[in-house]
Amino acid sequence: EKQPLYEPWIFYVWGGLVAIGTLIHFLVERQFNLTVGEIFLKVWLPVILAMGFFEFLALVRNLARHSLPFFSRGMAKLYMSMTSSVAALVFIVLLFMKLHAIEHLPIVFLLAGAIIYFILAQRSAYVYLIAHGVLMVLLAFVFYLLKIEHHALSLIVGCVFAISLIIAGFNAGRMEQKEK
Repeated sequence: EKQPLYEPWIFYVWGGLVAIGTLIHFLVERQFNLTVGEIFLKVWLPVILAMGFFEFLALVRNLARHSLPFFSRGMAKLYMSMTSSVAALVFIVLLFMKLHAIEHLPIVFLLAGAIIYFILAQRSAYVYLIAHGVLMVLLAFVFYLLKIEHHALSLIVGCVFAISLIIAGFNAGRMEQKEK
């Protein structure tokens, strides 16, 4: 139950995909005046699907490597926690869009990242992810108080999240080396 869920490379892949998506989002938003929905469909949906594909691949490889069951009770709890969290995030994003409060969406994404970090820290060997989650919450609070312009805030949040994922990969790799 407290095994590493993924090989360290997945964090680098996620960080890279978030960085690429963030840069494309920033450039597209500035150049083409697309709506948030269009940016989501054309930029973030492909990024999210790619992240999901690589996550599934990394999870299956790691479970096979450690001879762990794919449908254990612990894994079922993790799947349910993550799926429920993502469903809640989608609803929150839709709510913010309906309320025309998209300027706060980057802060919502920081908080969602914190929740995912907290879940992963509780359900796996990645206890250090609690620190990443706490940092995300603190940054969300600071960014909310600073009232940074939406375009700049989107870029900052994407970069912070990408760097956080890359650092998580580095830590996962170090943790794996210590186990050997």
